[in-house]
Amino acid sequence: MSYDPRSISFTAEILYPPTPLRADLVQGVHNSLFQKPQLGYQSFQIAPDAIHLTNLPLAPGQVSSLSFHSDRLILREEFRGTTVEDFATRVVNVAGVALSAMAIPMSIAQQFCVRSLVNPKQRDGREFLANRLLARGDALAGFGRPLQGLGLRLAFPPTEQDRALHQVRVENWPQDPRSVWLEVTSTYPGAIAAAQVQGVADLLYATYAFLCGPLCDFLAAHDQP
Repeated sequence: MSYDPRSISFTAEILYPPTPLRADLVQGVHNSLFQKPQLGYQSFQIAPDAIHLTNLPLAPGQVSSLSFHSDRLILREEFRGTTVEDFATRVVNVAGVALSAMAIPMSIAQQFCVRSLVNPKQRDGREFLANRLLARGDALAGFGRPLQGLGLRLAFPPTEQDRALHQVRVENWPQDPRSVWLEVTSTYPGAIAAAQVQGVADLLYATYAFLCGPLCDFLAAHDQP
């Protein structure tokens, strides 16, 4: 069987050599992005550890932010109906503007995190994880307490064909008993020149493909009547 993942969260970290943070340069990035409503951020805040650009949440739990640290940019879009294509466009354009404004010649590594929900055939996500994926349903009865949550964590090191480190989490989703929550965090160690920053989109798509492909195939193999 196949699933139709409902992505609820995207995060990108664009790492670069340690660089002193200059509020005036970040303010310039903020001003440039503000001219493009689909990419801009409404607020600008200087914190002890970073400079944060954010959009006001339109519903509880929503996050739309860009954080400047001394060694990385962190972009987050959560519970905003963002598609992987939307996020790829944002990351490429925002990183391009930021790296140029801060005179950073390259990104030395990149990390992406995709979180999605899927609905298995079994109506209760906890039962699917306990009885099908982990096959430990009877053993869990020994705790003598109702089961509220459980999950699985996997890590896949780089190979000759795939230079990324993929870390996977699979858990039940408390807000919806029928759903199973998937997370893939992929770390890419290669350098990307600022002039070629559009290449980060391919890495985001590779992370998303790992979730929709091998991870969903793994779940489907256990999701049988």
